[in-house]
Amino acid sequence: MEPQNFLQDCPPFDELQAEQRQWAVSQLQSVYMNEQNCNDILKEMRPALFIVRSGAFDLRGSDGRLIERLESGDLFGYPSLLTGREIVNKLKTIEDGIVYVLPQSAFDRLRNASKTFEQYFIRAHGQRLLTERRSEHDGGSDDWTEQAVSEVISKAPVSLTSDTNIGAAAKLMSEHSISSVLIVDDGQLVGILTDRDLRNRVIAAGLSYDVNVAAVMTQLPESVEETRPLLDALTLMTANNVHHLPVVNSNNEPVGMLTATDLIRQQRSEPVYLISAIRKADSRAKLVEEAEKIPDYLQTFANRVKRTTVVGRLMASLTDGMTRQLIQLYEKDYGVAPAQYSWLAFGSQGREDQTLSSDQDNGLLLANGLTDKQQAWFKGLGEYVCEGLHECGIPLCPGNIMASNPDCRGTTDQWLERFKGWTQSPTPKALMYCQIFFDSRAVVGNGKFYQQYRDQVAKLAQNDMFLGNLAILVNRISVPLGLFNRFRTEDTDDGDTIDIKRYGIALINDIARIYSLQAGLTTPNTPARLKALESSKLLNRRDNQSLLEAWQFLTQLRLNHQLTVWGTDKPKNALDPDELSTLSRRQLKSAFKIIKEAQQGVGLKFSRQGY
Repeated sequence: MEPQNFLQDCPPFDELQAEQRQWAVSQLQSVYMNEQNCNDILKEMRPALFIVRSGAFDLRGSDGRLIERLESGDLFGYPSLLTGREIVNKLKTIEDGIVYVLPQSAFDRLRNASKTFEQYFIRAHGQRLLTERRSEHDGGSDDWTEQAVSEVISKAPVSLTSDTNIGAAAKLMSEHSISSVLIVDDGQLVGILTDRDLRNRVIAAGLSYDVNVAAVMTQLPESVEETRPLLDALTLMTANNVHHLPVVNSNNEPVGMLTATDLIRQQRSEPVYLISAIRKADSRAKLVEEAEKIPDYLQTFANRVKRTTVVGRLMASLTDGMTRQLIQLYEKDYGVAPAQYSWLAFGSQGREDQTLSSDQDNGLLLANGLTDKQQAWFKGLGEYVCEGLHECGIPLCPGNIMASNPDCRGTTDQWLERFKGWTQSPTPKALMYCQIFFDSRAVVGNGKFYQQYRDQVAKLAQNDMFLGNLAILVNRISVPLGLFNRFRTEDTDDGDTIDIKRYGIALINDIARIYSLQAGLTTPNTPARLKALESSKLLNRRDNQSLLEAWQFLTQLRLNHQLTVWGTDKPKNALDPDELSTLSRRQLKSAFKIIKEAQQGVGLKFSRQGY
């Protein structure tokens, strides 16, 4: 009875039903570990779950770093069980003791039998990744966030048409040992059928297996384009609480399926947990409580990745998640939206290069022909969400570019009329607005509704006079390099500093925007714009690559600086170049030279058409 009593007080075995726990005890092996045999036992019995009954052991990485001190009740070995990767960590015995060993087959059976048991280890694995620095052999890079979804999916899509009957669909899923199948008509994704659908909508409902899958499938499911980074897939899955995400190409043709298990195997799922906590917040107060963890979390995350530029994308994803949850909370109190709409993110959130100091830039795109009552509902939504984001730590916009402002809530016709006026009569104020509003992205709402509107906006931007005036505006800002390639700093209370956002990052954003508007592109993200412009006749490949590298360097430099001064009164975008290393100073000068040459190129190609 001793192991039974021990497991009864040992998480997560304490969550199992009595008969499940009794079965688990029957599967345990008991081994005595000491300094001489501990690593031999670890090697011989893996993969397995190891449970410390007595004694003390240090779990160390292959490079000797301490990962965790293991004592009675602690578990180890589960990362290998979850991911299938080889165990590279070592044990050092501090005090001899007894360790229980649960083989992988038993571990997998318990995972399948108890969701709580499985979730415990997924969360534990995520926390391990958050606190464990990647060793050099693992690359130490942040490539996982930029890795395309297509690189993760390994199997061709299994699909069937919507007129297939349920019985045939279940048989197909069984033959392929899959828990979901894509529903495709005429090459287009129209639905997804999962094990859950079969359980809840067929078996539990007593439905005939002769019924077509169209009656029980999840229609028009969330999907992700194969070229998008894994972080986008993670965000979609957690925001919508789904475990299967169809992967499609640019024509909405299915190319595969991404599952939560795929992500776990990548050992890349640590951002899921904070995003998931935001999604599960059932009140505004709870959401604010979760949001308060973001600064500390981002600092921990930034310390784990080689390039901190990914922090901007993650921050935007977190803000997206908070926005979605606030909208759901508003709908809970005031009913669902009375008309079609899209919540728009502008500026840094729209470009997905947001930082901890970024303020709000958002708006609402509304269907035409709204009644006064419907307008009032969206007015309340704008005020509720903007104030909620402010409470969550996203500052209000000093320029009032927020959905709480009537000027930032408009129907499709109203927004198009504004863009028409701005592009045909590009006054200084109009140009300022365009630098904000052209960098837009739909966070919530019908994607097709937004894209149709965005395509129309893109056509309005292909106006030579408008683009010429944008080019003139970009060339009015001088990069801070003077004679003999010396920095030109500003004398401030914090010393001689350079605002690398205004004189660096923002200028590259502006230059990339002009070229992308001329090419009719609708993506707001600067690296994505530059990638799409690789074959452009206006911007050659060498200049394109130089701008991208300068943007990445400046963005990383800015975020590193912000993480260093966070919580102080020091400026978040201005830094003293004398405090940089010799290499960083040299790179900063090179970045400014690249921007200056790009400004001149934009001026030559576009500004002749301006006023």
